[in-house]
Amino acid sequence: MTACKTLAKYRMTTVWTNPTTIEQYAESDAESVHITWRDAEILALTSPGSQSLGLNGALSRISRAPKYDTTNKTWYVRATGYNFSNLPAAVSGIEVNLIANRFGRVTDDTVQLCYQGAAIGANRADLNLDPSKIYGNGSDTWDIPGLTSAMIQDASFGVVIRFQSHPHYPHRDGAYISAVQIRIS
Repeated sequence: MTACKTLAKYRMTTVWTNPTTIEQYAESDAESVHITWRDAEILALTSPGSQSLGLNGALSRISRAPKYDTTNKTWYVRATGYNFSNLPAAVSGIEVNLIANRFGRVTDDTVQLCYQGAAIGANRADLNLDPSKIYGNGSDTWDIPGLTSAMIQDASFGVVIRFQSHPHYPHRDGAYISAVQIRIS
């Protein structure tokens, strides 16, 4: 009986929800070394079943003086405006569903929640190359102190994503994103 109550406690209360706003941006000191996402496809992620969002060209190795970071990185994609229904009064967990064609070796650089224009909480990026990945779980609040339903309902709440060339297997391959969805427990 206790196991059933524990499982029910972390059941996701919202369905997978798509963003209503997608935008891209680069680090302020490194615009020339980032690879952009295709502007014509930037809104593709706001409606399920539409085209995916792809890169403008292949990744290339360019030194980022003065930091000398030669890892190939995409511009950031910020997905916000999730219109959640059935939000719980108290948030116990957040899951992000990222579906992307990584062409074999494009890995995460940043997978982080955002609020009011700033990245917040833990960066859940990893080197796993699976095309469909779920970050977080029903009991993971991404190390965000004081996370509330009001924050999640805010139009600025969402997720920031950026990809990079796999650090152990350098390459010039691009990537496509098919879905960036969030659900809440």
